[in-house]
Amino acid sequence: MTDSRTDSRTDSRTDSRTDSRTDSRTDSAQGTLERTVDGGAIRFRRHLAFPVAEVWSAITDPARLADWWLPFDADITVDLRVGGELLFAGRGDDAFTLRCRILRLEPPTLLEHTHGGSGSTMRWELTEVDGGCELRVEHHVLDVDEAVQGCWAVGLHTSLERLEPLLAGRPVPWDWSAFAASQADYAAAGLAPQVRS
Repeated sequence: MTDSRTDSRTDSRTDSRTDSRTDSRTDSAQGTLERTVDGGAIRFRRHLAFPVAEVWSAITDPARLADWWLPFDADITVDLRVGGELLFAGRGDDAFTLRCRILRLEPPTLLEHTHGGSGSTMRWELTEVDGGCELRVEHHVLDVDEAVQGCWAVGLHTSLERLEPLLAGRPVPWDWSAFAASQADYAAAGLAPQVRS
């Protein structure tokens, strides 16, 4: 599904061919995947009944990020400036560290950063609308197959499902059963591997 309001950077990467794995569902809570000239774009659009500033805080405040984005416990630091770093240092025996470099920043409406060492980038864009704001998230990936097999759309979907409860003051824990249910839905659309029983 192509968003007619994408920026020129995205438009220049968009492949004119239709990808069989492009999600054709119209439910805005579901993510889509579009192949581009240099990889692919996983996109989400959410309408949130909260002001832009509140959602911006949830996206950029380390304490709030910890309550909705990650499926693991982590120490999070955010150096909110172009060139600054978002650092997610996992805790526990199998912990890993995720480092993201901020590429573009226009508070409180736009945050773009690298996402780990995979060459991917994420763009978070907020627009004020009646009754709250619209959040658009685009995760550009270089390797679409890696993103599909790694359940990247499913993970982001699961995280975004936790964002609204956090904004309402009722954060919810990561739910692996909900992740598996979402994975089955995304697998049916070719955007994730089948759930193993």
